[in-house]
Amino acid sequence: MFDNIRGIITFEALSDGPENFINALKNSSVQISGLKFKKGRIYGNVYRKDFKQVCDIASKNAAAISIAGRRGSIFTIRKYRSRIGIAVGIILAVLMTAYLSNIVMSVEIYGNETLTDKQIASMLSDCGIKIGAFIPNIDLREAERQIVSSVDDIAWIGIRSSGCIIQAEVSESDAPPEMVPTRIPCNVISSQDAQIVDIKNVHMGMLIPMLYDGVKKGDLLISGTVDDGKGGVYFAHAMGEIIGRYNEKVTFSQTFNDETIDHSEKVTRKYLYIFGLKIPLYVGKNNFSQYEYDESYSPFRILNIELPAGIVISEYRPYEKEAVCYSPEKVRQILEDKVKQYEKNFYDGQNVTIVDKEVLFSENENGMTVTVKYTLESDIGEIQEIMAK
Repeated sequence: MFDNIRGIITFEALSDGPENFINALKNSSVQISGLKFKKGRIYGNVYRKDFKQVCDIASKNAAAISIAGRRGSIFTIRKYRSRIGIAVGIILAVLMTAYLSNIVMSVEIYGNETLTDKQIASMLSDCGIKIGAFIPNIDLREAERQIVSSVDDIAWIGIRSSGCIIQAEVSESDAPPEMVPTRIPCNVISSQDAQIVDIKNVHMGMLIPMLYDGVKKGDLLISGTVDDGKGGVYFAHAMGEIIGRYNEKVTFSQTFNDETIDHSEKVTRKYLYIFGLKIPLYVGKNNFSQYEYDESYSPFRILNIELPAGIVISEYRPYEKEAVCYSPEKVRQILEDKVKQYEKNFYDGQNVTIVDKEVLFSENENGMTVTVKYTLESDIGEIQEIMAK
């Protein structure tokens, strides 16, 4: 690369005493490559800046020297150095391209359902992400954290820069479950086949089973139909917390012979997209037998008018499947990890207490199975609206 910039001159010299000329060159500070003697003539390559010194050495050693060839971008530049307009045009084009590629030209928003594009665009603008902003000055990760922490309706937002376009993908928070208004009469029924081990906070309604009674799924726990003590009844919104003990069973399996996926480093390819045609902007081939693929598209725009052309950025993440053979000890560890993950997903933070669990492993020629029998405690009350006639 640097040789191309500095410029290389291939010289041709003719001398009655070639040995003296060659020795003088070797003893000088000139960097010479490709020095050879062919058909009575001496050839060699030197940097452009050293050619004058080579000419001086040739003159002192009675050698006639000439230029046999040139290569390097410096000679092309010098050829057009008198054409100032071309140079100025190239410089301005490069500066304009560099400037526009670092300026936000468009903000695209995806994934929103209840929030409008205008609302999200306003949030992004508050973080400095707006049309005309200088992209290197924008901290995209900080903007993500700021929006998620300050807006309750957004559970997650991913912001990325694709050329001069900022793309924001939004995941909105799930709406809270629909609550039965406290004025609507309802019962509390059991959500599990369970034994009642604790009764807490029966605020309204009439408790039906007693402590340590067994109940079936769907049985009435707290009735919203209340006797007023005067021979009449009224309907109330039953409320209370009934702790039941119940059993659950889960099973996981793992074979001894399995496959693992080994991902390689991500490879990015760019294409010029014109009227449906993708023209590669890279050299080489995509020799990927198996890979994960993601693609983004940045259209060219003029005065905010989208053109039927642009840049496609393709991301390939090659992977290979490798057959593995697990030992019984390793399979047992994998199954134990699956059980831990299950408990983390379904019990931790769900107000479910694991009172006891029984873990049973079984093995056959293909693999191993684990069956876990849980004894759990949680609030088994479930609201059921009373449909009064």
